[in-house]
Amino acid sequence: AGAAGTVLSQAALLAALAWGLGGGAPGMTVLALFLVLATAETIGILPRAGTALAAAAAGARRLLEAADAAPPLAEPAHPAAPPSGHAIRIEALRFAWSPDRPPVFDGLDLDLPEGTRLALLGPSGVGKSTLAALLLKLAAPQAGRITMGGTDLAELASEDVRRRIACLSQDARLFDDSIAANLRIAAPLAPEAALWRALDRAGIGTLVRALPEGLETRCGEGGARFSGGQARRLALARVLLSAAPVLVLDEPTAGLDAETERAFLETLEEVTAGRTVILIAHRLTGAERPTRIIRLAGGRALPAAG
Repeated sequence: AGAAGTVLSQAALLAALAWGLGGGAPGMTVLALFLVLATAETIGILPRAGTALAAAAAGARRLLEAADAAPPLAEPAHPAAPPSGHAIRIEALRFAWSPDRPPVFDGLDLDLPEGTRLALLGPSGVGKSTLAALLLKLAAPQAGRITMGGTDLAELASEDVRRRIACLSQDARLFDDSIAANLRIAAPLAPEAALWRALDRAGIGTLVRALPEGLETRCGEGGARFSGGQARRLALARVLLSAAPVLVLDEPTAGLDAETERAFLETLEEVTAGRTVILIAHRLTGAERPTRIIRLAGGRALPAAG
């Protein structure tokens, strides 16, 4: 897009020169050159504007398609009351994304008492993120069940489940809005004091205070205003703003350099104390301190030493 903008600007300048050399009045030639130079920056960004417009149109089309689509899971006709506890149990779980594909899980059993810090390990495609989707009621098992506080997730309203299970993923998105607005996605009525507490706990409060606009600083699309590590900490602050007693951390440090990854994991260990934590990862770095380590293989959970 940048090269195309340069070509457009140069073409406009050459056209003005050619018009002058071809018999245009000297005064008008100078005026034409002045106008071309004055609008060169605007001409130069036209290709990028076109690209951005196309991307926005594609995004709008996906939003409209999503709005017209049926919910991924039907809500129970008479939802059960939210449980008082949040211990999670997975019993004889079987799940496949479609009938013509092999099952991701086939007889998976897993027991997570309250306060468990579980590291769930395995290579890509083994089902780690699928388990996160099942816990968040973005998908439903074909056999077996998942319970929270003794109540089957199938009997609970999705909203009630997601109030108790929050997720921080590798692609946790920041929107082109203020820091405050991005944080309040998790808690729309949260006062400023709560936002600052969450930012401080996520280790990014000092940076936000140093910004001229503070909480009103715009993040840029996808968090472009910040580095990868800073954007991930803002996303963590959003999760911490939620009172959910269960946190699913799905590859939360993917794409970060080793130093930033270690610092981020150390922050996670500190700020998630007292909650049930399910850390989904390819491998452990040594900064994590799980109480249990499980490897997924062949659709089942296998104890692992690390």
